[in-house]
Amino acid sequence: MSDIRVASGHLFFFYAYDAGFEIALEEARALCEASDATGIAGLRPAPAHLQYRPRPLTVSSGAVPMTVSGKTHRLDATVKLFDFGVLSVTFTLPLEDLPLDEYVEIALSLAAEDGMETSARNAARRLFERIRPAVSRPMFADLVEEYCVWHVGGFSPAMSGTEALARLPREIARLLTLERGELSEAAVADILRAPIRYFDNDLFLAEWSAAFVYDPKFQDTAEVLEFLNIQVLELRFFDRLLHEAIEGVSEGLRPRWRLFHILHDPYDAPLRKLSGIRTDVSLVRERIYNALKLVGDAYLARVYEEARRKVAAEKHEGTVRDKLSTLTDIYTVLNNQAAAGRAETLELIIILLIAFEIVMSLLRW
Repeated sequence: MSDIRVASGHLFFFYAYDAGFEIALEEARALCEASDATGIAGLRPAPAHLQYRPRPLTVSSGAVPMTVSGKTHRLDATVKLFDFGVLSVTFTLPLEDLPLDEYVEIALSLAAEDGMETSARNAARRLFERIRPAVSRPMFADLVEEYCVWHVGGFSPAMSGTEALARLPREIARLLTLERGELSEAAVADILRAPIRYFDNDLFLAEWSAAFVYDPKFQDTAEVLEFLNIQVLELRFFDRLLHEAIEGVSEGLRPRWRLFHILHDPYDAPLRKLSGIRTDVSLVRERIYNALKLVGDAYLARVYEEARRKVAAEKHEGTVRDKLSTLTDIYTVLNNQAAAGRAETLELIIILLIAFEIVMSLLRW
């Protein structure tokens, strides 16, 4: 395909990190001189309400040099701050007028470069330290969620989305799977079987680790995919948090000596911890899913749902729901045990008081 060139395009690399329970955006703005993120630009007809609530902040991190195949590329780095405690790092490399083969090679080489995530983590951590006073329950988690977006604004010679899919199936499939080898025809057909097209000159395809966007109006699509990456990160974070909570309270389900309730209720701390975790997960989930609603934009909604299906977000959500249900069951069991312990303690106290009265009566005789 040496005769086909990418007239214009971008490579996007998204890295999402959890930094705490909540970020006070206005306080963080003063600490890091951030500005409001652009958000959904509304490049296609869409309702005016289609926007982040509240709008995240963005901070420039300058240029990050990356050397692949002996050539150094300077990627623009920005970090977004979301009120629900997430930092999203974006590396962007604009490209223009280069052979398609070279475009694919640069994309796959950068995606495989370990230094990319290291640089993203360092950028996020530096910003985290600056805004720490604005973060509620600050804790920079070791989890990271990554996603790549390969954007082409135009080909030379020009072609429609249908023509690009027909003429470049293997190149697009390699970009979506991050594979360098020759994929089988069956694999290529499976990877490319659910394209989304809005106009004649655009095309969208997604896989679990990357998406291909052939569209001159790409900004909103990239924005939605970045936000989906954040949602997946938070689902994985909730999964870990709930797993640790379930493992941590398993000891509380063992039988205990009820007399211990006279001096201390052994279920008080686990119950308060479980209640707090359930509340935190529910609140953050609600804020994440209310932060950006795509109702009213048919194209972006389709893009979001297709990419969401490919990254198995529904599976992550199901796991979180199951673990929340398990945590609720454990909470109920512990609460019942605590109630039974309090009742038995009260009965014992009453018995002791009656015995005390009897003994005192006998002594008065």
